Amino acid sequence: MRLNVAVIFGGRSTEHEVSIISALQTIENMDNEKYNVIPLYVDKKGDFYFSKENLLIDSKNYKDIKSLLSSCTNVYFVKEKNNTYIRSVSSGFFGSSINQVIDVAFPVVHGTNVEDGNLQGFLHTLNLPVVGPDVLAAGVSMDKYVMKEYVKSLGIPVIDAVRIDKNDYDDIDKLVSMLESKIGYPMIVKPVNLGSSIGIKKAKDKESLRDALDLAFSFASIVLVEKAIENLREINCAVLGDKFDAITSALEEPFGNDEILSFADKYMSGGKGGKVSNGSKMGKGTKSVGVGAKSGMASLKRKIPADIDEKIGEEIKKYAKDIFKYLGCTGVSRIDFIIDKDTNHIYANEINPIPGSLSYYLFEPMGIKYKELIDRLISIALDNYKREERLEFTFRNNLLQ
Repeated sequence: MRLNVAVIFGGRSTEHEVSIISALQTIENMDNEKYNVIPLYVDKKGDFYFSKENLLIDSKNYKDIKSLLSSCTNVYFVKEKNNTYIRSVSSGFFGSSINQVIDVAFPVVHGTNVEDGNLQGFLHTLNLPVVGPDVLAAGVSMDKYVMKEYVKSLGIPVIDAVRIDKNDYDDIDKLVSMLESKIGYPMIVKPVNLGSSIGIKKAKDKESLRDALDLAFSFASIVLVEKAIENLREINCAVLGDKFDAITSALEEPFGNDEILSFADKYMSGGKGGKVSNGSKMGKGTKSVGVGAKSGMASLKRKIPADIDEKIGEEIKKYAKDIFKYLGCTGVSRIDFIIDKDTNHIYANEINPIPGSLSYYLFEPMGIKYKELIDRLISIALDNYKREERLEFTFRNNLLQ
């Protein structure tokens, strides 16, 4: 009997479109003999939609979302006894009536309101197995400042940062002066809880610092400012598993990373065609898979495996696994590291609790294909659900009696 797996994507997030790309990749690679895939699109207002006609799995339909949703059914979750269903909000005279049981929730989401624990908490109240991080792991991972504090307590190096909020921003002259004194140029300014390089900018002087603060505060009420490492390498490592057992992926080094990779670099720069062959102008082992709008993070030009010293590579993998387990991450996460080429120091930079494209391309070199990665993620969610079922969450006695 096939499992009914609700793949949830979209949402009230600046990374809404990135989530659509990742989710459609995931759906395309799910084993239809094992899973009855139920795509659930969340629009930018937070409403859930389902289509019996499979309209939600065709990327071309998202060019006109208003038209797409007019042909879909607005649904909601409801829990009844031991089952959880999605049901149509209103079928109408000609509308479609939906009453579909859900066995597993599979959020493939990115950014605020969906990747940061909000959606995960909602799904857990429905007593569903949920693929990916729980509320705490998602929240800590997505808050760049809190993440740094957790990682520092593990003894793993991070780049020290200053956390500022809208109140500090009210006196811009005082804020700029404080940052110049405390950090000094060049600085990196970023929203505290966004991914995909949205709202991030390097500041090299007073004018560019003001611009960077303006940009970051247009996306978030809390902003992080840290010292920029000028001569750097970015090395990323994904981890698959849970706090009980986890494995690390191959390491990757994105190209052009001596500067900050923008949203366009990550998702809109992919060339036509599949993998670049070895010996091409881009170098041996380099990949540029597909077109960015279809391939998500897989379209970014990168070297896999990263060409780094074996000892440094093993240290990064150990750091990645330690961080993953310490934060209680579940499923697949990607931990991004920075190496200061002048000193060879390694710094943990960011954690992506639900990485773009689920980082499938980092597990393929290890012999784990996308389909198998999905199977493992669902199995981990089911195992953790069974563990939680054995715990007591309520008192047996009614104190009000």
